[in-house]
Amino acid sequence: MDRAQFTREPAPDPPRELPGRYTIKEAEEGVYLTCVEAPEVMVRVEAELSVTAAAARKAPEGTIFLDGAAQGEPFLDLERQVYNLDHHEGCVRRFTLATCEQALVLVLRGLDLRERPWRVLANAPDLDTVLAIWVLLNSVHLTPENPVVRRAIVPLVRLEGVIDAQGLEMTELTGFPEPYHQGVARRLDRLRQAELELAGAESGPLEKTAALLHLIDSLVYPEDFFDELLGVEELARDELTPSRIVVVCRGESGIYELEPVLKRLFGRRLGMIALQKDERTYTLRQVDSFLPANLQQVYERLNEIDPAVRGSDPSNRWGGSGEIGGSPRTTGTDLKPAEIAAACREACWRPNRIQRLTAGGLALLAAVLVMAVGWLAESLAAGSPPWRRGIESLQPAWLAGGAVLAAAAGLVVRARRRRQQYGLQAPAALGWLVLAAPAVVAALAGGAWLAAGGADPFGDGIAWALALLLLPLAAELTFRGLVQGTLAPCFRAPASRWLPSWPATLSAALYALATVSPGLPALSCGPLLWPALPAGLALAASFVFGVALAMSRERAGSLVAPLLLHYLGLAAVLVVFGLS
Repeated sequence: MDRAQFTREPAPDPPRELPGRYTIKEAEEGVYLTCVEAPEVMVRVEAELSVTAAAARKAPEGTIFLDGAAQGEPFLDLERQVYNLDHHEGCVRRFTLATCEQALVLVLRGLDLRERPWRVLANAPDLDTVLAIWVLLNSVHLTPENPVVRRAIVPLVRLEGVIDAQGLEMTELTGFPEPYHQGVARRLDRLRQAELELAGAESGPLEKTAALLHLIDSLVYPEDFFDELLGVEELARDELTPSRIVVVCRGESGIYELEPVLKRLFGRRLGMIALQKDERTYTLRQVDSFLPANLQQVYERLNEIDPAVRGSDPSNRWGGSGEIGGSPRTTGTDLKPAEIAAACREACWRPNRIQRLTAGGLALLAAVLVMAVGWLAESLAAGSPPWRRGIESLQPAWLAGGAVLAAAAGLVVRARRRRQQYGLQAPAALGWLVLAAPAVVAALAGGAWLAAGGADPFGDGIAWALALLLLPLAAELTFRGLVQGTLAPCFRAPASRWLPSWPATLSAALYALATVSPGLPALSCGPLLWPALPAGLALAASFVFGVALAMSRERAGSLVAPLLLHYLGLAAVLVVFGLS
């Protein structure tokens, strides 16, 4: 610091109109205070906040306790980045810096509060604590590049630290020349007066803290200091990886002009930016080229979940290059900022084996529950379970109706605003029609759902007609809707569009098992055409049929494609049966 600053008394403070940079927000942990230029720092000030020394040592990584919030000695856990800035217990108070000075030393020694999320915990908005909070929230400006700010705040912190630790009679320890000392003392008195006035106010501790922080701003920053800063409002934020984040925001300039500002706020943690132009229009920008996913994968994920993206209009989609792109041009997006941030995170997410197994278990459970509801409906209608009756007495219409209702309910719960993920949209194109031929062949081999069971499908009237219509619908809602949609986020797309993905393969396998399940009516149409068809061949035909339909669902992005192919295969079966 330049020693020449102490040779004269500071000039009187002119009135300053500075922007309000401190806001009070609410999260799962409770109400907290943050600063526009320290978005990674969450400050909580609660009168009853106090943890034991042992609990403080075990606090979550990125926790800073201030001035008595932790009942123990001051400490620095550099490995876990947990700090207790205090000078009350477990130390010689006369020989220990005050809390605000400890915070200043940490910041000037290089503590970067942009590298991770931080929690700052305090139990009273006294001046020592508030100055420490100010230092932490404004650390981005306490650099050698901003000597004006450092020259203004360091004397205030030093004088308050000496008074708090040593008393008023020892202020000469600051070493300030008398005229300079008087000027700094006047500024500190303004803060102390404000502290006393706020102490009697009815506002909460966070409101009092924010008011004092804003007053410190007026004593430290020149009036025009923030003129060159672009107005940036953070709308949402999410983690892409443990060390990188995506920020959804709006500002007064373009995304390229905004990028340096956000880099200053978030440092190397900034991975992606989503800039809101209006509520329906966004620009995406990838800042870090070494993320596990690029914007092309982000576009795919956004197109899956955005209700504004219509499968029948391939031009109205999220898209662009691998570095910059945007929302659908015709209609804009229907997604909220938090949903856009979450989609970016999901695109970068690489599930581990446990997570894939969990998704597989959920998909299996969904299929079992749907088929169980269908079985229960059929049993209730007949008055006895299927295994106690002959196959000719089974009522597949009741099975199909129950399964359709259960699958539809499951999709309502699971899909919500992610209907594209579950295929609840119109087909995007007609490329899926190339799978019609293998689907028809597999259907003729016994892969389609017909519930023939030896009965004549042309002779049982309305019940069989309903079964013919509802069984394919039940199969597609369950296996290409619920099952495939649940599995899709956990598996990457195959290298070739002619190879089935894991979600397609697994959903087809479950479909095949359900087709030949002994506890359900004979769903395979194989016995109708080929009475001597071995069970193994019926299982294989059902699997191939399921794969063809699952691939058509992926190509079309819609359940309409596999449903139409299922009906096409069923039509082919009925034609062959009628001619035989």
